[in-house]
Amino acid sequence: MICLFIIFGTTFAGWSQEVADVLEQLRNEGFEDLKVCLTADTIFLQMEDHSYRGTFRGVALAIQTIAKEKPEIEQFEVLLTDYRQPQLCVHASKRGGIWDVSVDRQMRQMLRMLQMEKVTAPSAGKIDITLFPMVSLTNNKLDHLFDWSVHLAPAFATTLWKGARLTLQPVFPIAHRLSDTDSKRRIQIGNANLSQQFVSSKHWKVAAAAGFFHPERVGVQATVGYHLATGLDIYADGGITYEANNGPEHGFGFVRDSRQVNAMLRADYYEPHTKLQIELQGGQFLFGDHGGRLDVTRHFGEYAIGVYGILTGGEQNAGFHFAIPFGPKRQRRNAFVRLRLPEYFAWEYSMKSYFKYWEEQMGQTYVTQPDQNHAAHYWEPMFVQEYITRILNGTFD
Repeated sequence: MICLFIIFGTTFAGWSQEVADVLEQLRNEGFEDLKVCLTADTIFLQMEDHSYRGTFRGVALAIQTIAKEKPEIEQFEVLLTDYRQPQLCVHASKRGGIWDVSVDRQMRQMLRMLQMEKVTAPSAGKIDITLFPMVSLTNNKLDHLFDWSVHLAPAFATTLWKGARLTLQPVFPIAHRLSDTDSKRRIQIGNANLSQQFVSSKHWKVAAAAGFFHPERVGVQATVGYHLATGLDIYADGGITYEANNGPEHGFGFVRDSRQVNAMLRADYYEPHTKLQIELQGGQFLFGDHGGRLDVTRHFGEYAIGVYGILTGGEQNAGFHFAIPFGPKRQRRNAFVRLRLPEYFAWEYSMKSYFKYWEEQMGQTYVTQPDQNHAAHYWEPMFVQEYITRILNGTFD
């Protein structure tokens, strides 16, 4: 009996040390909110990646790191989180030198498996200061070719608790050719809000935010999404906003009698063979006009380039947008406060060739986070699955 206790104690100590070794390796790579559970040939891992660009690179490198140090592990089960909310499950195994990967939203079992494990390297309360550049060109002037401006907009952001993100982003003019009455000449607030993901599950996504989303609008916003089928998501977006006093000369606040309601139904489809993301939405835009918008975006790994068209209030508009890698692939967070470059530079060009469309601010929308674009935080399972597979098998750098 004593021998059995000694054997069991020795085995348990060795197992605990293996778990500690894995956690230390992942912490050294910069991963956060870590939980690990080991069996004989399987690792169950929860992780959040604030070091590597995009939604797929970090988890692929985490699997490579563990596979190199622990060759006896044959099956990898990884739960990916964003702002501490679960997003996707990655299932990976290597057979005959080739990695087989599948990604889905079957997260409930993983959450149960890891619920009793202690969190290592928590991300809550750590502050990122991200230096966003802003470039604006307006070519609807009659007396000169165009107005232009360059701004620097540092975003101070932190995760407060599970699913919560607090953001403050002042916008500083650096250089410009703008009229004396243009508000872009002055220091403004870009985003200053608290956003909260309430639900992120196999089928549902529910989120809300309150604060400044737009230099001219302040209010509340909510999103309810349903993962209807493989690659197809349906969303209902709605908000109430007010005209903002956004500048030091009038203070920061809102005009009480300026309420606007915006509401949109949106379908988002990803086609894995062509890597096209197709978004169709319709309803009431930010300033009260009714219409629809169609976006077609091609994903090239970490690049997203697309075109769009708008029909609203009897007017038409079109343009293009892109999100391209901007900062380095890896920006580790080694301290409580991190100064960093944005992962992507995102820009949208709008024709706005119709005076009524421009004058009445038609087709306008807003974002709740400064890094919200078609490439960042893109948690489409088939997209993530393809590029994890390619990295593990050495066909994507």
